[in-house]
Amino acid sequence: MSKIKDHYFKEIDSDDDGYDKYLEEIEVARFDAEQYVMSAYEDILKERLDGVPHHDKALLEMVAFHNTEFHNAIWHASTVILPNLEVQVVIDAKNDCYVSSGSSGFVDFGSVPKGMKMPVRCWIHTHPFGSAYFSGTDIRTVSIWEQLMESAYVLGGEGHYGFWENDRPKQLDIYVKHELERTQTWNQYGNEEE
Repeated sequence: MSKIKDHYFKEIDSDDDGYDKYLEEIEVARFDAEQYVMSAYEDILKERLDGVPHHDKALLEMVAFHNTEFHNAIWHASTVILPNLEVQVVIDAKNDCYVSSGSSGFVDFGSVPKGMKMPVRCWIHTHPFGSAYFSGTDIRTVSIWEQLMESAYVLGGEGHYGFWENDRPKQLDIYVKHELERTQTWNQYGNEEE
């Protein structure tokens, strides 16, 4: 019996299932996705600031985070570079870009990224299963951060997104093919209104 047991435990301890390799590949893909999004953001900033004196940052007021090309890059990172995992992007008060990835249904930073300055100009995250709306977690997030966050997007695919602003804190405008389809609303307790 001992030899059978030894063989069994050798099989369990071996890397035959490929799980360790999968974890390594996911970490590489997470890094690649973050770099891809950061690069897309920097490219849009450079394009917008081309010919603008460096001391004039006024054009940064309406830059990449409201740009559909940037949204498409984030969606690509979430669904092509990563295997349908959520990606979040935060643009801070200095217009610096911070990126993280999570699971297929949740993403966070774990803690506030070093150097990030408040208020948050824009929070963008994906729903890689392809539906742009605010989940209960998203509603709690914007409710908690309402005073320190100006705007937010949830991406559900190209041309399918939700847009939230802190001057309308209890509603999300949901667009399909870049056309307003409906407005999701919730009450002060975070429950959707009918």
